[in-house]
Amino acid sequence: MAKLLLENVYKVYDGGVRAVSDFNLEIDDKEFIVFVGPSGCGKSTTLRMIAGLEEITAGNLYIDGVKVNDVEPKDRNIAMVFQNYALYPHMTVYKNMGFGLKLRKVPAAEIDRRVRRAAEILGISDLLERKPKALSGGQRQRVALGRAIVREPNVFLLDEPLSNLDAKLRVQMRSEIIKLHKRLATTFIYVTHDQTEAMTMGDRIVVMKDGFVQQIDSPATLYEQPVNVFVATFLGSPQMNVFPAKLYNDDGLKVLFGNDNSVTFGKEKAKQLSAPCENGDDVLFGIRPENISLSAEGVEAVVDVVEHLGSETIVYAAIGGLENNVIVKIPTDHSVVAGMSVRLAFDMDKAHLFDYGTKQSIMGVPPQNFFECKLNGGVASFANVTWELPESVSEKLFDFAEESCRKLYIASDKISLTEIPDSVVIKGKVDFLSVGSDSVSIFAKVAGKDGYFVVRTPSTTARPGDDVDFYVPYSAIRFTDGNGVRLISREAVSDNVARCTVKTTGEKTTINVGGTVLSYNAADIDTPDGEYYIKLLSDKLDFEFDKKYAKKNKLEVRPLENTVVAKAYDEDKLGGGKNAVFLSVKGWDGYVTAVLNDEFSVYKMPVFRISVPQNAFTLTPVEG
Repeated sequence: MAKLLLENVYKVYDGGVRAVSDFNLEIDDKEFIVFVGPSGCGKSTTLRMIAGLEEITAGNLYIDGVKVNDVEPKDRNIAMVFQNYALYPHMTVYKNMGFGLKLRKVPAAEIDRRVRRAAEILGISDLLERKPKALSGGQRQRVALGRAIVREPNVFLLDEPLSNLDAKLRVQMRSEIIKLHKRLATTFIYVTHDQTEAMTMGDRIVVMKDGFVQQIDSPATLYEQPVNVFVATFLGSPQMNVFPAKLYNDDGLKVLFGNDNSVTFGKEKAKQLSAPCENGDDVLFGIRPENISLSAEGVEAVVDVVEHLGSETIVYAAIGGLENNVIVKIPTDHSVVAGMSVRLAFDMDKAHLFDYGTKQSIMGVPPQNFFECKLNGGVASFANVTWELPESVSEKLFDFAEESCRKLYIASDKISLTEIPDSVVIKGKVDFLSVGSDSVSIFAKVAGKDGYFVVRTPSTTARPGDDVDFYVPYSAIRFTDGNGVRLISREAVSDNVARCTVKTTGEKTTINVGGTVLSYNAADIDTPDGEYYIKLLSDKLDFEFDKKYAKKNKLEVRPLENTVVAKAYDEDKLGGGKNAVFLSVKGWDGYVTAVLNDEFSVYKMPVFRISVPQNAFTLTPVEG
């Protein structure tokens, strides 16, 4: 059995084509995880990196706590099932299933035992002597699964295994794979572009777009609490209605859309608005088709198209002033016909609001809680909490963090209601609960914080009015500056200190660091000759593009002074146009951490020159 951890994983191909960016995921033993997204989103690339068929550009992959970035695929104890089955046409089913074991020199008796056991599990015992050409698509897929099962792997990887099957067979095989997962009790990672497969099969779903993870959660939570418009419209059939509206908060919170149509949120739902708003603010209003019904009262609409699907009817209705039709899903009703006037009632407890510009959700259960925060002397102050940072946190903070820290973020689903090690305690009073299909969200008031502190938990005995201690693990806390730049790294930040010799000759002062020589105007340095420790300030360093690189990427070449050769081996995206780059520089032991403009990327130019301007270092005399 296996537990997997993907930590800040990137995949960048030659030419700087980025297929996967900053992928983070912890997969529990025996969990069924589904990667879903449109073509080109990076889901299959991520699966191939787990399998070892693609090299990880940056980041780490751990299996049961062991880093396996450089471990050969055959040694990872992972089995992969491909979209095209990849069966040997000249071999029987028996030989196809046992061929991998034969290559590993497994005894013939053991091969026979495993093949016949897998065939029995999959119901293909009577097909063992057939060749692939004599099998149906579903039978070939079972053989491909059997070939994976006989290896008795820790992890099964399935890359769109059902996409070549017809609709009826896909449904059948979907249930077969679910039963197989329960029977084998091992970890499954499944890739698909079909949201129905994702919703019906996964314990958790990873929704991806353009190489970035959009949201990771259970199927029910993804459906009920999408974090942005993409997730909201990608999952669900027919997709969620999303259209522009204006938000008002006069006599209750309401949205106006189209030709002065208006709908009002209930008082408790209105409390879930997570962003401050002004009357008339532009928003995107979202509601799923099944949460709209035909009614005697409501918003006026004209039926445009009707689709009778047997058990249900899909109605496409035009609302005055809206560019697109509103989709309504109702029980079968053959009396609804094109051209008729209807009224639509909206279930506002199931409605959604998204920011008009960012397309991020601003109503419901937020994925993050944020606080105004200050760092001073290794102590974080927020929401009447004074937290002395432990070494495991402080060693990952950049040297400019204390002067820059403005906000602190806490993931709402990482907070515990019972005491846990390595955590901070936040005291709050429960205001109300929001009950979802597979979780309960606590909206609590916390001293020193505007709005609500939100905690999403599988279950709770807490009730409105209760005083509760919330335990926040260190790993769930993220510091940022006023521009949203993350101030804590995913690995320990180097102190950037080295021993050096300072010598002034005439109008020049040179600093020699293990053979690396920096030269400055003596008047600017004003330091006596001698032995010193030099500390590079990570956010003051600059970098110089290679001319070839600059030309290729249409960037300006900026000749800089006091440049030294640096070889970068990794980077950490901090947001806000900044990258933390970990690099080696002659004279400094270990590595140097530099925070640079994200025009630079180690994936495109691993060897470059950094500039050390006069304000980018401090000198401390060597005592004695």
